[in-house]
Amino acid sequence: MIEFFKSFIYALQGIWSGIADQRNLKFQLAVAIVAVGAGFYLSIEPIEWCVILMCIALVISLELVNTAVENLVDLVTLERNPLAGKIKDIAAGAVLVASGISLIIGVIIFRKYLM
Repeated sequence: MIEFFKSFIYALQGIWSGIADQRNLKFQLAVAIVAVGAGFYLSIEPIEWCVILMCIALVISLELVNTAVENLVDLVTLERNPLAGKIKDIAAGAVLVASGISLIIGVIIFRKYLM
């Protein structure tokens, strides 16, 4: 049972490490806080909350995975390698796609409250 709880501690340490080291993750968390604050202020519907929270979870999770991929690539190869750069770019692209679609979803949800 103790090992089970240790796994949560390790996961929280990983999240904190990502937040401490990654400027983009800090920015995405700030945007998430603004979105949640706007949701409370505008009293969005429960289904809208679900969509907003899923978007936040997707973007933050992908950013953490992207950070892990970048760190792993750096660990595996010390020299500049075009394939290593491609791997990092693809992982960053996944975050960009999720962030862009999340932005569009946010506009769709919040537009009706702001117009």
